[in-house]
Amino acid sequence: MKSVMRKIELLAPARDIAIGKAAIDNGADAVYIGGPAFGARKSAGNSLDDIAALVEYAHRFYCRVFVTLNTILFDSELAEVEQMIKQLYRIGVDALIIQDPGILKLDIPPISLHASTQMHNYDMERIRFLDRLGFQRIVLARELSLEQIKAIRKEIKAELEVFIHGALCVSMSGQCYLSQYMFGRSANRGECAQPCRMKWSLKDSRENRLIRERYLLSLKDLNLSEYIPDLIESGIDSLKIEGRLKDESYVANVTNHYHRLIEAALKQQCNVGRVGTGMVSTAFEPDPERSFNRGCSSYFFTGRPKSLVNMNTPKSVGKPIGKVLEVRGNRLLLDTVETLSNGDGLCYLQNGELKGIRVNIAEGNRITANEPVKVAVGTMLYRNYDRRFITDIEKQKSIRKIRITIGVEENCGKLKLTAIDEDNTKTEVESGNCFEKASNSQQKERILQQLKKCGDTCFVCKQVHYSGDTLFIPSAELNTLKRKLLDNLMAEREKVRKIIRREPFDETVVYKTNIDWHGNVVNRKAEEFYKEHGAQNVEEGFEKTGDAGECDVMRTRYCILHELGRCRKKNTNKDLEFPLYLYNDKHCFRLEFDCTACCMKVIVKK
Repeated sequence: MKSVMRKIELLAPARDIAIGKAAIDNGADAVYIGGPAFGARKSAGNSLDDIAALVEYAHRFYCRVFVTLNTILFDSELAEVEQMIKQLYRIGVDALIIQDPGILKLDIPPISLHASTQMHNYDMERIRFLDRLGFQRIVLARELSLEQIKAIRKEIKAELEVFIHGALCVSMSGQCYLSQYMFGRSANRGECAQPCRMKWSLKDSRENRLIRERYLLSLKDLNLSEYIPDLIESGIDSLKIEGRLKDESYVANVTNHYHRLIEAALKQQCNVGRVGTGMVSTAFEPDPERSFNRGCSSYFFTGRPKSLVNMNTPKSVGKPIGKVLEVRGNRLLLDTVETLSNGDGLCYLQNGELKGIRVNIAEGNRITANEPVKVAVGTMLYRNYDRRFITDIEKQKSIRKIRITIGVEENCGKLKLTAIDEDNTKTEVESGNCFEKASNSQQKERILQQLKKCGDTCFVCKQVHYSGDTLFIPSAELNTLKRKLLDNLMAEREKVRKIIRREPFDETVVYKTNIDWHGNVVNRKAEEFYKEHGAQNVEEGFEKTGDAGECDVMRTRYCILHELGRCRKKNTNKDLEFPLYLYNDKHCFRLEFDCTACCMKVIVKK
């Protein structure tokens, strides 16, 4: 019995339709994009018309479009959400990424549903519940290790999706209320004010200040480039790049980078293919370090590492290029092997602050800045804006084409054209007219060359086979026949394209008897959902109750003590009086360290 090939998906972000197309052209198998409303990035919404156009483009390559509906919803919004889901289904969206389980109680079509990481998909009990419920895909928490992912894969039938690159939320997804508490802007509603990217100070109970005004919660970005083969081997279905607010050059660069890594890994894997189809042609050499990054880590993928945060800045530092050898006013001599360009942006750290340099003139390893620079000799410089690299990506855009072979068969003066694509989809057309035999021996070569040109279609013809007598066919008639052939092939591809529909959810699955406020229930449908699945008590979410007295406004596996080399499992910390406090000029939070679960909580102080 022939085994079914498992397929891996590279999932890229799309702030808008242009970026979505760029992601597909650079090797994405799927893109996720915000709809008109209710996405976890409120500023990244898109019209239904734009989403429909992106869907049409993606489906040409058997790629998919997922729409994010991953916020919690108030009762007054449910009717609008219901109508929007129906519209998204009609335009062919492949799946919705959701957070609020109240959606499952709406009157919606059988569109595929993915459980967003905002559902807090960290512990096995939660993941098992979502799987048995009937979600087609579960987006796993970023904090999980490779070994945990492998264990989940062994038990869970649903597709599994993991983040492989991009910005990291310091809090467990769906469990951060810091922005709501401080600014009235809910992270669970797509309005996060990013207090984790602000400066904080740390003190103990005796007012001993450990750290003053540093970016204590600002995590470096995730980069799992070296672990792609491990993830594919683990049985993961989708590899996800974070970044729905990122620009086109970022998405093109990072997507192309991981596309190449996946292609290289699949050469060593048996019976694993890609969801999407088509050949990607690229004129630039991808390098994630040359796009926005805060420095990188593998987070908890292989254990608990050191140096997870960049305490100096939450901004992009870019790629290290070398040290300063000499400074004379606005002219610098550098020790670098990198090729610098006019217009580059450089930066360096000075007294814990990030400083910038704009390059006016680059001459080898000498640069002239736009103003005098006060930087010490020996300082390491970074390039956080690579003008030439960005220009290359913008001007030399990648192209994605479906490879085909065309067969030409002459029979009694008529011509039959057959096209077969790389997915073995086949179609044919036949001329209605009879043509005379060609008197010029060069006519065959002309026909072959003319048929090989596919113009601005999504096809590229790799080879044309001709059998029978050579006919004289006017160019216009041959082009008309070719266009019909390619149109038929595209129509045939759409007929056989795999469409995934949602099966009814299992209403008998039991979850928990108590859903406390961490369940983020802010509408009657979500409350109804949990009660139908065994809950006897369902508390209102933080966004409804507001100040709930003393409570944790953030849960995180990142630990400040571990970051400072003071892990309580290894250090007595006799010089400190616990508890510790995280504070700025307006707020003060108590820190609670759960060393058994190896996590930290940020507590609202009474």
